[in-house]
Amino acid sequence: MKNFFKKIGIWIGVALLAIILISFLFPTTLKVSRSIEVNAPADRVFDQVNDLRNWEKWSPWKRMDPTMVMTFSNPPVGQGAFYKWESQDKQMGKGTLTLVKVTPYEEIVTALDMEDWPRSSATFTFTHKGDAILLTWTMQERIGSMPWSRYMALMMKSALKKQFDDGLKGIKFYTEKS
Repeated sequence: MKNFFKKIGIWIGVALLAIILISFLFPTTLKVSRSIEVNAPADRVFDQVNDLRNWEKWSPWKRMDPTMVMTFSNPPVGQGAFYKWESQDKQMGKGTLTLVKVTPYEEIVTALDMEDWPRSSATFTFTHKGDAILLTWTMQERIGSMPWSRYMALMMKSALKKQFDDGLKGIKFYTEKS
């Protein structure tokens, strides 16, 4: 019986070691980049992101919690504009999204501050593609070298891809509709 428990202990130790060693094969940064082609003038596409009031319509997180309360800066447009949110959903909690860099019709960089999470940022780029605009939403964050952080990043990446795709589809819908 003693031998049995010793073997189980060894196998558990080997499995844990394998999980830790495998994690070192994963990247130390989380990068998500999604794009969509929008058939509308550049100013209308740009306005969907630059005017934070529009985010209430297409934000994937607002869609996940329609009761989320969003409060906007005055003005809610352009560099330095922000919105604060509060959600009853514990995963979304509360925080602030700020437009930290706005280059008209080219790029918008956002900063996201959530309670209990480090600051993160994302970039929207607007590229002319004939009569359409290729809108790309990218987030790249350093996640560190801890094994559990790397596994968490893998799980977050697939969720963020879907959320970014949903947001971009919303932008496309509202921009092409108007």
